[in-house]
Amino acid sequence: MRRIYMACSTNFHLAIRNNLFLAAVYLWIVPLLRGIANLDAVRSAECLEQSVILIGMFLIIPLNAPEQSRAIREVVCTKKTPHWKILFLRLVMSMMLLVMMTGIFSGIMVWKNCTFPFIPYVAGTVISATALGSSGFLVSELSNSVAAGYLVSMGYYLLNLPGNIWDESIFYLFSMSRGSYTTKLWLALLSVLFMAGALIYEKSRNSPRA
Repeated sequence: MRRIYMACSTNFHLAIRNNLFLAAVYLWIVPLLRGIANLDAVRSAECLEQSVILIGMFLIIPLNAPEQSRAIREVVCTKKTPHWKILFLRLVMSMMLLVMMTGIFSGIMVWKNCTFPFIPYVAGTVISATALGSSGFLVSELSNSVAAGYLVSMGYYLLNLPGNIWDESIFYLFSMSRGSYTTKLWLALLSVLFMAGALIYEKSRNSPRA
């Protein structure tokens, strides 16, 4: 148990703490940029899907940033615990924080007299945020560049804004505001595939070769 605690503590300070701070600052800014009070279900969905999901980028994309330096990676690869397992632990921790922060922000919206189904909207927002972040995480892992991951995720997000991605597409991030949850199931599956792909790639490139 102590070993798990130490691993979580070490990886939180190494790869998550700063990301969490940036996500918290961003959520604090959101009410300054758009109203979060007295919204109906549609407007609440737009706020959550168009603004809050961006914390998925802060919390997920840079999880492998500490090891993108060659010197640090060489040290990491000599450790007993495989690096892909470390990344998996960071993903679990980040997902827990993502759910918590989305729930808190949604709770504040309810407190400010917004009307929407709380649990479905929190779940839908978390799924879109995860899809957005995991797509960049995969690219970051494949390219060994966090910057590339951010660029891909931001491009994905911007493609959704003007409607360049068809609202019936499985890649559409804002389906909740249109009353559809079917797309969220596809996004959840895509997120799992993106994260699994990143972990499998990390495992394969650090496995011993004959």
